[in-house]
Amino acid sequence: MDGGLKGRVLAVCREAGFPLAGVARAAPAGGARAAAERALAAGLFGEMRWMDADWVARATDPGRFLAGAKSLVVVALPAHAPDPPRPADGRARGLVARYARGRDYHRVFEARLRKAVRRLREKFGAEARATVDYGPLLERPYAAAAGLGWIGKSTMLLAPGFGPWVLLGVIATTLELEPDPPLRKSCGSCRRCIVACPTGAIAPDGGVVDARRCISYLTIEHRGVIPRELRAAMGARVFGCDDCLDACPVGANRWEADPELQAASAERAWPELASFLAMDQEAFAAAYRGTALMRAKRDGMARNACIALGNAGSAEDAEVLAAALEDSSPLVRGHAAWALGRLAARTGAEVRGRLAGRLAAEDDPWVREELELALAEADGRDATG
Repeated sequence: MDGGLKGRVLAVCREAGFPLAGVARAAPAGGARAAAERALAAGLFGEMRWMDADWVARATDPGRFLAGAKSLVVVALPAHAPDPPRPADGRARGLVARYARGRDYHRVFEARLRKAVRRLREKFGAEARATVDYGPLLERPYAAAAGLGWIGKSTMLLAPGFGPWVLLGVIATTLELEPDPPLRKSCGSCRRCIVACPTGAIAPDGGVVDARRCISYLTIEHRGVIPRELRAAMGARVFGCDDCLDACPVGANRWEADPELQAASAERAWPELASFLAMDQEAFAAAYRGTALMRAKRDGMARNACIALGNAGSAEDAEVLAAALEDSSPLVRGHAAWALGRLAARTGAEVRGRLAGRLAAEDDPWVREELELALAEADGRDATG
């Protein structure tokens, strides 16, 4: 095996914009497949129905991703940018996860991976194919196999010096490269990520995440109603959640992020919540095109903003939530009703008239239920959630 070949391949990856890279064999990941199959059988993937049994089988077999694949080059970008100062304008604001504050990382990876793949084909005459996390390869187990880090109890890859603050991509190639040795590290007795999770999504012993309780899943991938019992724990988070990452001691003191992943403005980290309710889909697309927030779509972000206003808004925000009771989306109307009830209980805001008026006109059964529960909360009566 040509040891110099590996160095030249990794140099191509660095030139393409990936400062971190390692090599693993393109072999089936049996352990990862078994774990994913257990999670699938237990329903832990929630409504991500594309992650079915066939997807799991393909995602753990690089040969199905690229015929004749012999090696996987796993690349990573750091994404631990400090919070910009929160705007001191008195407006209710949400919180966006750090990785999503700049350009959509999928686009960043895609452009650089295309460059790397093209160079591998041209320079070495090899076949190569790349993917980010939307593709059919489980990148974290292969990143661990490539020595880039180890899988923490949060299920995140923990890279030495960077901790969980890295984003991953994979290049499968027909080149036979010397694999890097896996790291002999673990989290030991540390449980900080487990304790830090606001919704208890991480299993008590770690290593398993229930997507149905994970704020990142709920605010991004989940398209429907947020369970009432989880809404208060979401706080002001409107896209993703960094709590388990923030709690990890690995890489905690190293603030480094690729320039394209850093927030272009404070508004990207701390968006004004009312703005999501004022925008239609066209305005939302114009404001957030090219960012990861497009993944949640306008109705999802408006839903998330309603919950954040209920948890962190002031009495002055009752008016914007009341206006959201007239939204064309039942998803938004129902969560606006919940938020008004919670706002009334928290701040004493007078919302009963608006809730009762909407109830008289509402024909969606779920929204009617949310309105009735919100009226009970506004009246000081028991209301679940």
